[in-house]
Amino acid sequence: MRYDWRDRILVVGTGPAGMAAADELRRLGFTGQLTVLGDEAPYDRPACSKGVLSGHQKLSDVRLPAPEAPMDLRLGRRAVDLDPVRRVVVTGDGDGYGYDGLVIASGAAPVVPAGWPVGEPGLHTLHTLDDAWAVRQELYRAERVAIVGGGLTGCEAANAVRGLAREAVIIDSKPCLLYRALGETVGTLVTRAHEDAGIATRLGRRVAEVERRRNRWRLTLDDGECLSADLVLVTAGERPDTSWLASSGLDVRDGVRCDEHLRARGTDGVVAAGVVARWPNLRFGPDSVRCGQWIAAMEQGRAAAAALLAGDRPTPPVTLLPRFWSQQGDLRIQACGDLDPRADVALTRLRPGRRDAARSGLLASFYRDGLMVGLVAVNAPHAFTASTRALLQDVPHDVIHGRPAEYVTGEYAYTR
Repeated sequence: MRYDWRDRILVVGTGPAGMAAADELRRLGFTGQLTVLGDEAPYDRPACSKGVLSGHQKLSDVRLPAPEAPMDLRLGRRAVDLDPVRRVVVTGDGDGYGYDGLVIASGAAPVVPAGWPVGEPGLHTLHTLDDAWAVRQELYRAERVAIVGGGLTGCEAANAVRGLAREAVIIDSKPCLLYRALGETVGTLVTRAHEDAGIATRLGRRVAEVERRRNRWRLTLDDGECLSADLVLVTAGERPDTSWLASSGLDVRDGVRCDEHLRARGTDGVVAAGVVARWPNLRFGPDSVRCGQWIAAMEQGRAAAAALLAGDRPTPPVTLLPRFWSQQGDLRIQACGDLDPRADVALTRLRPGRRDAARSGLLASFYRDGLMVGLVAVNAPHAFTASTRALLQDVPHDVIHGRPAEYVTGEYAYTR
């Protein structure tokens, strides 16, 4: 199918994937009706666990400027149902939005342990801008903060809490912090650095019970230890927001199943992008995977828009190089590629005589079958940039969009 001025394309989601898709549709010449549905106005989500919590950024600082491309942006509209036969998306207020082409970019929802009274005073998720603002208000009165989940968001939040001279303790079931994000080798060294900076940890532990006692929260761990906190942040991960697709007939087990071009399987005229998409990234193999990183979401949005407009015409497969960066206290963490826990890891310390391996700089290269497939650097930005070029030799130019230097550092998505 070829889309022209008479056609309607609907984008569900105002996160980085959805907005990038909408912009790319116009850049590629789509002149028809373009509607974007979303709960929230676009904003810089990574700031929720950093600048907004620490007080260095106001809400107005992290809201993104209005899109330059012409589109009908419908905010406060949450999709609740999809009928791919009638080609209609229904929102929570009962309105129906017809489409000829659909971009699914509805993002993810936070994982909350069953029975936890999230939303009560002092117990919050940290997923949206409203979450971050509510936590920030309560931080001023808190002395001790418990963070359930030691991933990127949890560690960034813990460093923001310590920066405000509050106690912070991270509880995680893994043997080290950032286990999934960085792997055990680097995660262990980063954990040691965070502990040296005053962040307490309870690793290899789960929260068995949480209850309110005398205006504080009591967390009972699975080994019987009890922790008290004025404020509890739940950063236990996220899952694809596909509840509104339950009756659509699409395969939504762990995200919307797509082909290598991000076209949704089982229907036509529908693509998916961002963390909600599950597709075979042929750069690393035929298995379907999801990628929850901000930068990759933007690239997926652009690629999904191109695949939608191409219709049945051949297009290159979407072979992204996942990457992210994170500033955690005085640690600058950069990562790219496939950080396979089964891979061989070669660790290079920039200053081997120093006890604080993470702070003094390190580079970890991940190898599979003799080929480098991933890279992690801590306080080693120049070494990271030089080494990452080896992973970029076969990145299609249309993915890089003419910005190879910025693509290597992985930081252009945060510039305003």
